[in-house]
Amino acid sequence: MKRILSIIISISMMFTICITCAGAETTNATLYSYYGNNMLFKQNDEAVLAGSGTPGAEISCILTNSSQDAVARSNSTVNQNGTFNISFHTPAGGYDEYTISLYVNNKMFAELKNVVFGELWLAGGQSNMQMPLSQSETGMQMFSNGITGSDSLRFLAVPAQGGYNGDINCYPAEPIADFATGAQWYKGSDAAVFNMSAVGYYFAQKLIDELDMPVGILNANLGGTSILTWLSRESIENDPFVFANCKSDNRYIALSDWKENEVNFGTDMTCNFNDKIAPLKNFRLSGMIWYQGETDLFWDYGKYTCAFDLLQKSYTSHFGYSDGLLPIVYTQLASYSYGNLDTLQNKNDEFAKMQLKEPESRAVVPIYDIPLTYREITHAIHPICKKEVGERMAFSALGMVYNTHDTYTAAFPQKTENINGNIFITFRNTGDGLVCEDQSIYGFSVCGEDGVYLAADAQIISEDVVCVSNPDVEKPVSVAYAYSQTNNNANLYASEDGVRTLAVSPFVTNRFVVTHYWHNDAWADCEYDTFWHCHSNEFSGNYNTWNSDSATIRFAENVAYHGNKSLQVSSDGNSATFSISPNFKYNNNDTTKLFEDIDNNWTDYGTLSFYAKVKSTRDIEFKELKITIDNNRWYTAKIIESDASSRVIKADDNWHCVSVDLNKLYLYGNMAAASYSGNILNNITDVDFVFSDTYEHGADIYFDNVTFTADTTERDLISGEAEYDKAASFWQKIVAFFLTIFAKLTAIFN
Repeated sequence: MKRILSIIISISMMFTICITCAGAETTNATLYSYYGNNMLFKQNDEAVLAGSGTPGAEISCILTNSSQDAVARSNSTVNQNGTFNISFHTPAGGYDEYTISLYVNNKMFAELKNVVFGELWLAGGQSNMQMPLSQSETGMQMFSNGITGSDSLRFLAVPAQGGYNGDINCYPAEPIADFATGAQWYKGSDAAVFNMSAVGYYFAQKLIDELDMPVGILNANLGGTSILTWLSRESIENDPFVFANCKSDNRYIALSDWKENEVNFGTDMTCNFNDKIAPLKNFRLSGMIWYQGETDLFWDYGKYTCAFDLLQKSYTSHFGYSDGLLPIVYTQLASYSYGNLDTLQNKNDEFAKMQLKEPESRAVVPIYDIPLTYREITHAIHPICKKEVGERMAFSALGMVYNTHDTYTAAFPQKTENINGNIFITFRNTGDGLVCEDQSIYGFSVCGEDGVYLAADAQIISEDVVCVSNPDVEKPVSVAYAYSQTNNNANLYASEDGVRTLAVSPFVTNRFVVTHYWHNDAWADCEYDTFWHCHSNEFSGNYNTWNSDSATIRFAENVAYHGNKSLQVSSDGNSATFSISPNFKYNNNDTTKLFEDIDNNWTDYGTLSFYAKVKSTRDIEFKELKITIDNNRWYTAKIIESDASSRVIKADDNWHCVSVDLNKLYLYGNMAAASYSGNILNNITDVDFVFSDTYEHGADIYFDNVTFTADTTERDLISGEAEYDKAASFWQKIVAFFLTIFAKLTAIFN
């Protein structure tokens, strides 16, 4: 009997355990990894909580404030796919910290503490957005001083490479619901803040200060990535233009051809969308900041615009943004050498025009005027001045999304008028009006039908109009502004409340003029003692704009023919001649190399002029303009309206213009031989302005405003050859012949 009772008890216990296990199974539920303590939801919107669980299980949540009062409640059910969504309407933003408690069949399975409500932004893009706070200029100072950010800043650290299927080189073929290796929320006061996007950090801190409420950042970005990797397959396949571009560039991968371990996260379509953006779909955004484009720099003009249009449209849908298009603040690209001199400016011009397509929901931020610095570990393509970039983006967001001010995007031309050779440009987005804090506006150039851009004078006529002109371009057909790889001296801004705001965007009014663009040669303005040169290597930085031989140079303020300064040149008195030369070179391990961002092709120019004023009491002779080609041949240019290469500059305290003919060049200064045209000036390595002081007591001159005119000579197929037929005598013909042969051999073996 006891044995039978024991068996019955055992069976009962087993039955009870089975019932308990079955009950436990019905109460299974888990939140996705991107929810956690310290998180932020967008205020006055929908908070969506998602996860997985047993189909049919009842899910409920309660939102309580710091006083333990229930503020919101909601209920949902796990669907047959084993996932659930539960949502509630969020309160107004503020600093009160809330708790969210979640229950499955009335049993708590998750509790989120220190939750706040405010403004939530996605920080997307590639390496310049990914660069962490610890590598930014001011972030390094914060780290060394033990200073972190504010508790009002919250950010979600999305894994840079998700580790799908346990492999960081593995990328899913289709969108995933949750991150493979998890994600985590942090406060700005946590040490982890130094790993978040520096641009995102400064953007958020500025919004916190101005809006007086918490700001959250979804930190989802990855260096070296194309915009195509951030688009969904569905959006690409349903957009005829992007789909065609994707296929024509061999970037389209059919779902059946997707190999998870072989795709390239930097270039292959939809990689980063599936891995990093898809899981975030349950967040409701205030907007997005975007810093990307370097990887797609060499796309044909217009392709990026199509992809960007699709990005904004598809993200609007993906994140459930219901008030028009999702606002996007994006930045232009920083100075860097990409080979072709017009590559960077063409992209920045396209970026500006993208904004015009959706002006209510897009803001573009120029950054060419920010002084660039970098660390060896990051190289020049990654400037560390991220505070300025983030705060400019915040300025744009405050105007566009929060209406705190009128200006929120870069000024850009609205219309142009040509009146008697003067181009009047009317700008949009000028705020209270255009301003230039210097005496002269730099960065403008104009060209005629010949396509040769020349530096132009510019004057602010009214709050939104600038007049641009060059007396040597009688019939201008195009105007360019800040249109160079290095355009830090461009200095025109919009303003608001008496303070300058965003820089005017780089632009060209006629991109179809066949030319090589005029580049901002800061040396020609004689305004800057040093100038930033950008390279595709670690040698980017500030270099002297001018060098001297047998003389000292300094930049004299308030003594200028044009602008604010001139170059004061004082001979050392140890030589009869002294010279100055614009700095075209830098030293790399005892090897001299040309700056990659200078314009050393002068074949389009016909004359060169400069202004000089003698400070000393006796006349000074300008001896010659010496132009070196290919590092070994040099030519002397003839003075216009003279048969010589030199002329006297009077000591009368007046500015004197000296002009040389770039189509009358004499090899090694031999004025008795035949002359060459400027068509040979396609690889200038040195330019020397040589002066002579016969008394050798130390001369003093001011030098300013180097300008060019376009070449108007008609050339045939052999232009640039020695003008042999113009040699005046038999011996000049003999000299010209041998000099020509020597020059050709030198060019061949150079």
